[in-house]
Amino acid sequence: MPTEISFIAAMLVGFFGGVHCVGMCGGVVGALTFGLPAEKRAGMRQLWPYLLSYNLARISAYVVAGAIVGGLGAFSAW
Repeated sequence: MPTEISFIAAMLVGFFGGVHCVGMCGGVVGALTFGLPAEKRAGMRQLWPYLLSYNLARISAYVVAGAIVGGLGAFSAW
């Protein structure tokens, strides 16, 4: 029984996490992409640097936020 509950919980976390990504990141990427000139959106070769920059900044922000929260947690445990 606990295994079945764990699978259901993991599925729900994944589902709600996916909805969060589409709602938050999808809107931002869409707005940034459609804000580019049409010739930059013409093909993946022109669009690639923008998408790479966005995702690197997004991942870096998560790393910094995680480091701050982890540091606060470690500091408060003393």
